[in-house]
Amino acid sequence: MRARDIMTRNVLSVEPTVPVAKAAAMLAKRGYSALPVVDRSGDLIGIVTEADLIGNRFPFTEAAAEAGAATGPAATVAEVMTSPVVGVSHDTDVSIVAREMLVDRRRSLPIVDGSALVGVITRRDIVRALARSDEEIASDVRAKLGVIGGLTRWSAQVGNGDVVLHDRYREASDRDIARALVESVPGVISVTIRTPDDENA
Repeated sequence: MRARDIMTRNVLSVEPTVPVAKAAAMLAKRGYSALPVVDRSGDLIGIVTEADLIGNRFPFTEAAAEAGAATGPAATVAEVMTSPVVGVSHDTDVSIVAREMLVDRRRSLPIVDGSALVGVITRRDIVRALARSDEEIASDVRAKLGVIGGLTRWSAQVGNGDVVLHDRYREASDRDIARALVESVPGVISVTIRTPDDENA
């Protein structure tokens, strides 16, 4: 299961020239904790979080308080955003995304293709995928395998998100494709392919 398989694709983002007040209103209205910041080409250049906006109005260090007193609160997102920010590739395994979220205590991560913002993953997206039943996953697995032999060639067993594919054919053609297709199903944790030779061993 890759980041692209569970990410939210219609991403709400802002440009650096957007007023801070507007960014705050967008977060409050949507219930988000952060907004990716992109340039006019759609490339990820930063992120503005609830903490950034709160810290702008209520400085939590003496240096920040002195700077704020001298210049006043920031007016645009460019002045408060966290930058640079590293996005996670859309090809990244979800287990790595989850680990980064937990280690860095982040609620969401921007997903990129190269430098272009293509999605966002939240903790809720990951939990939603993990909450899928084995029956739901198995149904999607069978549908995916329909394009490369279907049930004539493949059978699948799913337990706690771990998928075991049984290939009735001896030739190895399409096995890599089958693995990639099954790994793209939300909720799949791992994929093992067994062959007739394995069964006879």
